[in-house]
Order: sequence, then structure tokens, then C-alpha cells
Amino acid sequence: MSDKGNGMDGKTDIVNGKSFHPPFSLCLPQAKFLPNSGDSTLAMCARDGQVRVAELSATQCCRNTKRVAQHKGASHKLALEPDSPCTFLSAGEDAVVFTIDLRQDRPASKLVVTKEKEKKVGLYTIYVNPANTFQFAVGGRDQFVRIYDQRKIDENENNGVLKKFCPHHLVNSESKANITCLVYSHDGSELLASYNDEDIYLFNSSHSDGAEYIKRYKGHRNNATVKGVNFYGPKSEFVVSGSDCGHIFLWEKSSCQIVQFMEGDKGGVVNCLEPHPHLPVLATSGLDHDVKIWAPTAETPTKLAGLKE
Repeated sequence: MSDKGNGMDGKTDIVNGKSFHPPFSLCLPQAKFLPNSGDSTLAMCARDGQVRVAELSATQCCRNTKRVAQHKGASHKLALEPDSPCTFLSAGEDAVVFTIDLRQDRPASKLVVTKEKEKKVGLYTIYVNPANTFQFAVGGRDQFVRIYDQRKIDENENNGVLKKFCPHHLVNSESKANITCLVYSHDGSELLASYNDEDIYLFNSSHSDGAEYIKRYKGHRNNATVKGVNFYGPKSEFVVSGSDCGHIFLWEKSSCQIVQFMEGDKGGVVNCLEPHPHLPVLATSGLDHDVKIWAPTAETPTKLAGLKE
């Protein structure tokens, strides 16, 4: 892969160079265009707990923004529902998941409060199953991946959880491993979870409650920030993650072998990785003041120079 160029920041049109500044008092962990909106509706979450929606004009200028939800703590991730231009989910460090419907006068409704027994579990990440949009997964300040079904949430029964996954060696561990990011594969059959001060684990999403992971990906370091992870390839053939060392790691999913290793951030940390939905292109960002766009251009296999055993 090679670095094809930079955007200005997380709120910039890379092609046209247009940007706007949303009314957040703190940083903006994530912004996503809603599906089937003609790239005119942008959902955003922030460290101050706000979830806002921006309406963009035909010239990609921001016409206005509206606050649609408010978490009592940072909100790091949104979960879009495939093909829906008006509904999405948000998760926050207050342990709350909101369902947001832009067609309603009051868009946000509390869907669930994530708990382990009676203790709230702050959330860092959320993702909707693309093959079953009633189901979504969350992760945060404990070691469990939790899957919910919006049709079956009863907080009086197992705190509303459909099933939980966790690497068996972490179930009773005192290491206090947290999940910084999780994501479903293209067809919803698999689920990746990245743990801080630990590794990345792949689960079969159809397995029963408490099932062990099926693959483990090692080599990167996830400590300093809320690190992202993602699938790469039209059929989720690869796993990609940033690292505290400022590099991007790419593993072959089936073999768990590192097949690409490249410097992605001179500031020292790569946090966010977003593959293009159709093309073999990857956008990454970290502590540098830009977004980098990557595409495969090498004619010979990568030598992985600088990668330590």
C-alpha cells in the first residue's frame, strides 16, 4: 500500500477541500454519512457526550446542525443501520445506548443501559449486524462483547443481553482488559474485538453464549488511546488495526499472519481506520493533523522492514 495524500481533518471533503466546524466543546471521535442520504446528512458524536446531525447543502456546505442526543459522558462511536437514512444508534461512557430516529420530534430514545450484574459498564464502541439490523454489539470498560436484539431487550432478564463473548483466559482475569473497538464482518457472520493492553480476537457471531474466540491477531500495541480495528477487503479477508507505535498492521484473516506493516502517523498513534465501501482504499488518522488515504500499489511482496519478532 502507499499513502495517496491527505485530507485536512475529520470534517473535510478531501476532493473539494471544504470543511466546517461543528459546535462541540471537545474533540469529535467519529462522524459518518447516513446511508442513502446523498452524502447530505452527517451524524457526529463527541467527547462532551453530544450526538449531532449536520445537514449539508448540494455544495457540501453545512446548512445547520442539530443536537439529537446527549450522553452523560463521552460518546465515541455511532452505529449506522444499513440502507437507513434516518435511524442510527449511539453509545456512551454513561453505559447508555440510544436509538435515534430523525423522523421523530424527539429523535433519541434510551434503548438499554449496559450492566454487569448491577454495575454499569461504560461503552467505547457499538456496531449493527449488517445481516440482521435488529442485532447490535457493544464493548467498553470490561472484557465482554455483548450482543443485543432490539426486539428482545428485557433488562430484568440477563440485563437485556442476548449473548456475551469473551476470550476464556480473560473471563476471570485481573488484567482489567477493556474493549476499545468492535466491528462485524461484511455479512455479519464474524465479529472482531480489540482489547487494550491485549490482542485482537475474532468470534463467530452465530456461536452460542460464552463461546471461545476462533482467531487471535498479535503484534500491534493498544494502550495509549481508544484504538480502532476493522475488516478490509470485499469479503472481510483481512484485519487492519492501528498501533501506539504509529504503524498500521494488516493481517490475513485466515492465517493470522501479518502481511503489511507501514508507518501511518508521525505523531506516534494510529486510532481510526475506515475502508472504502467498494474500492480497495483505506483512510486512516491518528495524532497527526491530517487523514491519510491508502491504496495497494506494490508490485512485489512487502518485506515488513522494521517489524520485530
